[in-house]
Amino acid sequence: MIDEIRAVFFDVGGTLAYPHPSFHGLMAEVCQAHGLMVTPEDAAHAEVGVWEKIARREDAGRGYSASFERSREFWLWVYRTFLEDLGFPEAAQSPLPERLWQTFTRLESYRLFEDSLPTLQAVSGRGLILGVISNWEEWLERLIAGLGIAEFFDVVVISGVHGIEKPDPAIFQLALEKAGVRPEEAIHIGDSPRDDVEGALAVGMRAVLLDRKQAGLMPTWGQKNAMGAATTVRSLLELPALLGIEAR
Repeated sequence: MIDEIRAVFFDVGGTLAYPHPSFHGLMAEVCQAHGLMVTPEDAAHAEVGVWEKIARREDAGRGYSASFERSREFWLWVYRTFLEDLGFPEAAQSPLPERLWQTFTRLESYRLFEDSLPTLQAVSGRGLILGVISNWEEWLERLIAGLGIAEFFDVVVISGVHGIEKPDPAIFQLALEKAGVRPEEAIHIGDSPRDDVEGALAVGMRAVLLDRKQAGLMPTWGQKNAMGAATTVRSLLELPALLGIEAR
């Protein structure tokens, strides 16, 4: 194991857990249940335009998870925009956006990635402090418990609880303080180059980018890329070896 590493922090959405069967699939299911012929492919195609509109918002979609009120307002706007771009403007003004919001805030709408539990089991009990740093609403703590992984974490820092979002250095510093470790003694792994990698590097932590779609990458510490000294892995299952942890 790398001697100086004492703490490993994980992002949750897109890293440990995902909407089931997928974001687009779940959206299509809810729409179809309300009589709208929307496929997962339709939702995926519409998402491109939705994100372009999010980027043009004054807040550019930032800060929405810092409070319950801001989160609900933002996501209702997102679902209305999706429905409009899918060609259902009347549905956008119906109760359907509220139903979508309720669906995506239900614990049963989420699953662990196949590599999440084996990875947590592999790195636990090794003298490491394990933690979560996530841009999510306060109910993430209940989701972590519902997914059966709460027992693995010593520290859980959620933007909706503390009012700070990644990549703000303050949320990483708070997690480090709670863990009682220095930045150089910790790593953070997540799927967002901006929120997870840039945020962690900015405070002096090591960073691991999880890119499940990327192929042909070998995980090595200090790999140089546009984000600086970071590491890219294709699966969480690569993390134990990266830490020098041998299989039990």
